[in-house]
Amino acid sequence: MTGTIYSLIPALLTIALVILTRRVVLSLGVGALSAAFILANFNPLQTLEILMRSFSGLIVEENGLFGFLNDWNMSIIFFLLALGVITAYIVLSGGATAFTNAIIKRVKSREGVQYTAALLGILIFVDDYFNALVVGNVSKPLAKEQRVSRARLSYIVDSTSAPVCVISPISSWSTGIMGSMAVIFASTGATYNTFSAFLTTIPYHFYVLVTVIMVFIVIKYNFNIGLMKTYEESALNQQDTSLTHAEATAQEMDAQSSKGSVWDLIAPILTLIIVTVCTMAYTGYTGAINSESDFNLFFAILENISLATSLRIGGLAGLVVSMALTCRHIMAREISFAQYTKAFFLGMKSMVGAIIILLLAWAICDLVGTLDAGGYLASLITQANIAPGLIPMVMFMVASFMAFATGTSWGSFGILLPIAGSVAAALDMDLMIPIMAAVLSGAIFGDHASPISDTTLLSATGAGCDLGAHFNSQLPYALLSATIAAIGYLVFGLSQSLLIAYGVMAVCLIAVIFYAKRNRKSREEISK
Repeated sequence: MTGTIYSLIPALLTIALVILTRRVVLSLGVGALSAAFILANFNPLQTLEILMRSFSGLIVEENGLFGFLNDWNMSIIFFLLALGVITAYIVLSGGATAFTNAIIKRVKSREGVQYTAALLGILIFVDDYFNALVVGNVSKPLAKEQRVSRARLSYIVDSTSAPVCVISPISSWSTGIMGSMAVIFASTGATYNTFSAFLTTIPYHFYVLVTVIMVFIVIKYNFNIGLMKTYEESALNQQDTSLTHAEATAQEMDAQSSKGSVWDLIAPILTLIIVTVCTMAYTGYTGAINSESDFNLFFAILENISLATSLRIGGLAGLVVSMALTCRHIMAREISFAQYTKAFFLGMKSMVGAIIILLLAWAICDLVGTLDAGGYLASLITQANIAPGLIPMVMFMVASFMAFATGTSWGSFGILLPIAGSVAAALDMDLMIPIMAAVLSGAIFGDHASPISDTTLLSATGAGCDLGAHFNSQLPYALLSATIAAIGYLVFGLSQSLLIAYGVMAVCLIAVIFYAKRNRKSREEISK
């Protein structure tokens, strides 16, 4: 049943269960089980064998880390555990309280906290995983102080991580995309310079542009739709229902140093960031000088970055600094060694739920990939007789659905970019860049909105938000942005004018602003 309509069942079943039950582990487990069941041709014993092989492959890898561990997966898990312990020690040392007290003098409003998170998300554009985890953790103390729900915070984090990375020429995404584009240009006879072509796609990333603008509209006008309204109201009443259960472990640390300083928070996080980025540069340079890349040295460095190694070393460095700083408070007898030990295990415990969900998400993505759901969707495009003017919108929608159903943007545009190049070469070479941008933008939307996407999970984890709460509250905003983007691609395809497409999307965004302002005014009148 691989490569058929049945290959979509596991992903669609998972998504439906997440929406209906809001029980993420159950939904992902059922999805993985159904995928394995289909792959096994409904043989129960073979189903168990496929599941065991899939999960063991997530952990064990021949010639991997230490010779037997999956380098990428174990590095992400270690980074999450380190981040959990760092966060626990920041709380125990009093660093979180000191940081909040210091920054709150400058960030004095709920809007200010959200703008700070959004700007940090845009500025940390090197990698989406790194962005999601760091920005969320730095912003959590401020969100708590100003009673911003974790659902709102995770929405801001998620909307400024991958969407910004995909248009940044200096990110872990750019070289992969440019490498695919170079192969496509060579095969289709296109004469584009790869780097210039990448930059040229940026104005056609309609979903990315609309999503970032939407974040600032949501912040400025306190635009709450769907479940976001419920979560924001609960946060204002100091009972944030979007908090992940693990966040409650912070409350279990009933003692913390009363003499904590801002550096108890800044030093570990700054160490983590600097060491991770420096290791990325080092591994990239080492790989570049030993490779035969077609890129110049700068882009060859980006192409050869070992993010897994960088996250491990950066996470370890941040962990060591946080442990050392917290030891000072033991020496000063502000906290006990028992509290120090308890915080270590509570920090790791706080990440267990996220790691279980991440493993399930990886498993279902692997199994759905084996079912070749992406190949099935791609075949539908190649067989359809679509009018040239509709191609950008259709490619955007197919990439959106593919990434949403498979939980991977990279897998989606890896399949669809060559198809987009072939379609453009057959119809009109002038459509090459817009169609490629539509595919990339659609893949970002699908990944952004999918509950089985690792970036969705890591954004929720970084912000301390329940994954189900994050998915359900973010989906209406993502769908609204995608609808405006789809209208933009339709107008562009029919008019061949970027200016007209921008004008139509601007009208849509202005309509959203008017609606948001009217809703805010209505809420203010009711509150009076």
